[in-house]
Amino acid sequence: MTKISTKDWRNLPIEKWNTTTIRTYLIHLTEEKFGVAYEPTGAGSKNQRWVRENAMIKQAIANYGAAELKRFIEICIEKYQPKPQYPYMTFTFAWSYMRENMPVAQADVAKERAKERRKKDAKETAEIDEGFF
Repeated sequence: MTKISTKDWRNLPIEKWNTTTIRTYLIHLTEEKFGVAYEPTGAGSKNQRWVRENAMIKQAIANYGAAELKRFIEICIEKYQPKPQYPYMTFTFAWSYMRENMPVAQADVAKERAKERRKKDAKETAEIDEGFF
């Protein structure tokens, strides 16, 4: 079995997502929705901004989970209204000013997990019934 790169967000299971995966996904969404290359904004050198943003992403994954953070980013990107001086949403901005979207993201992920659990339970029940008769 080949190892999947953490940059391959399309094929890497969400349980294995890390800071690199989230950042790569955010870069993709930014280019797709806003048509610009992603780069963190704020004070300091470019390297300092990447380090600061990576630390924020790592802490968010630890506190909430990768699936919840992925959904949070999707919600924030959907809601972000570009401005001439801010043509795209950065993670730092979303985490600082759009955090009210995290409970919505958590609820969405919880609903999806419950749906998957019900599917799995129904499949297992069907397999048991077939074996019984």
